[in-house]
Amino acid sequence: MRYDVTTADDVVVTERKFKAAGKLEAVSGRDRPAAALPRVHSAAELYNGAIQELRPLVDGLLYDGLTMLVAKPKDGKSWLALQLSVAIAGGRAIDGIEPRETGLVLFVALEEPAARTANRLRKLAPPGPWLDGLTFVYELLPLMGGGAEQLAELIRQHTPRFVVVDTLTALVRAAKRETDVFRGQYEEINRLRQICADAKICCLLIHHTRKGVSDGPVEAVAGTGGIAAAVDAIWHLRRRPGNDATLDVLGREVEERSFALHFERETPFGWRFVGDGQEAVLSAEREEILELLRHEAPLTPAKIALMLRKNANTIRSLVHRLHKDGHVSRNSKGGYSLSSSGRSVDHSLNRVNSVNASERTNEE
Repeated sequence: MRYDVTTADDVVVTERKFKAAGKLEAVSGRDRPAAALPRVHSAAELYNGAIQELRPLVDGLLYDGLTMLVAKPKDGKSWLALQLSVAIAGGRAIDGIEPRETGLVLFVALEEPAARTANRLRKLAPPGPWLDGLTFVYELLPLMGGGAEQLAELIRQHTPRFVVVDTLTALVRAAKRETDVFRGQYEEINRLRQICADAKICCLLIHHTRKGVSDGPVEAVAGTGGIAAAVDAIWHLRRRPGNDATLDVLGREVEERSFALHFERETPFGWRFVGDGQEAVLSAEREEILELLRHEAPLTPAKIALMLRKNANTIRSLVHRLHKDGHVSRNSKGGYSLSSSGRSVDHSLNRVNSVNASERTNEE
């Protein structure tokens, strides 16, 4: 007798056929083996239990778990990750931040040769005992094709405090995609996050931003929302004109904040944290207004906001501040133009930015 079982209804029909043929005994509900149930936690148990605080590696910035750093190509994300690794290994610190502790670091560099790493290390810090605390790996199987197991074993053997994976694209390069891309990408990142949780370590995963303008760190992540949903925190490095940038931080347990960064090309070479990122963004928007007024003037605040695609209230406030500082002048119809002071500031900014733009080609 042939039984074709392809749907849930087929299962029921086939069970009846077996019973009718005397090949299957009826099993009562109470005789069925009980499924193993997960442990149930009461609210009182959780409320009154010991509080498990996240273990910080860098206060307000880096904690145990999986953090993702996203930025556009050539914006300096690999430099930032390498600087953090050197600092946590006990080498040169990054100006503006300080690790809570030092420890072993495992850097999985899947997109650069060892020779490039060597050149970058020599630029960042003089030799010292920290060199023995920083280990590099340049190849790994695809994450869902054996790479996860390799990484877990490397972490078990080397017991690092901090792990960097550069980049996500290289790590999952040959993975077979699910029909449901969201679910597939979520499972990939969640697998990596679980490795970090099991080892109780901090991991920084480097990834790219999506094309176009984004409204925040989550929207900036390239790929589906499954990637951002699986990580514990997201850093969005946004390069601004010249050698400045902002680092927006957002996470489940991390306070949302923004840092201002500057890339120093002289000694000491590399990124340094220089202040609050929101203030830096406002300064960048002031520069945009001055640049626009250099080519198009006079303009009202509403017209400026429209042309720059910015919030009208924010632009109005910035224009009034520029006017108060003497950088722009206002005509009788409410239009604004560069004052002599504003022309001097704008000319200096353009000269500096043009020099800095030509220097950025070798950063990453």
